[in-house]
Amino acid sequence: MLEDLVEDGLQGGFLFAIPRSAAERLVAEGVRISVPAGSLIYRDEETPRVFVVVTGVLRVFLRAVDGRQVTVRYVRSGDVAGLALVVGGPAPMSIEAMTGSSVLALRVDTLRSLLASDPGVARACAEELTRQLYLTLDDVAEHAFLSVRQRLVRHLLDLAAPGAGHLIVQVSQQELADAVGSVREVVARTLHQLRDEGLIETARDEIVLLDPAKLSAEAADHGRWALEVPTPRMTEPRPVERRQSSAAAEAGSPSSAQPTRGASRHSRSRS
Repeated sequence: MLEDLVEDGLQGGFLFAIPRSAAERLVAEGVRISVPAGSLIYRDEETPRVFVVVTGVLRVFLRAVDGRQVTVRYVRSGDVAGLALVVGGPAPMSIEAMTGSSVLALRVDTLRSLLASDPGVARACAEELTRQLYLTLDDVAEHAFLSVRQRLVRHLLDLAAPGAGHLIVQVSQQELADAVGSVREVVARTLHQLRDEGLIETARDEIVLLDPAKLSAEAADHGRWALEVPTPRMTEPRPVERRQSSAAAEAGSPSSAQPTRGASRHSRSRS
């Protein structure tokens, strides 16, 4: 059953870090959901839910009482969202689909049972939560020490996907403002500067990255505070036999349709 998810676009990740028997049980009891772009799949303080992303991009964000938002994490194929909710219960965060996505909703009670009874599952979950904690600490430092321009560039690189010979970001100015913890007017002014410098082109809810190398160099200039997020080594991911589709084979990579991460958060994420 895991192989079927791989056929559909699953890129390794959480389900391949836990024991095979546990993963197969979670998949068998889980529910596959197609989520339109812009849909909220978890709202502040709801009953805990946990998702494994098969395809697409989700974002985890916090919302202030005045409506402002800040993105704290992007979740892509293979990643798990809501794991902390399984351990700690409801939390003041939300999860939204940035693109049309396919997710596997796992049974929370089953995962809790496996955490209590299977040391391999408990270890893998501890490693995953540690990785997420380090990324969150890095994001806190980013918002404290980087300029709005640097934060914006890093988010553009995080969200970029290949298309028409360039990297393209399909996102609105308000969504970018929410992501970097700023306001739309400041984001619009910064995008105008990047456009004047020949680094990007802009259209309605779409940004083309004309010089990803220069943008990556600017995003990588993050100072001494940056954390090297460790890749857990206690649990080695299991290999899986993939039956590559003809379309993927022609593209040269089974992950060619997935968003390409820039030289910011992706260099600190799960390999």
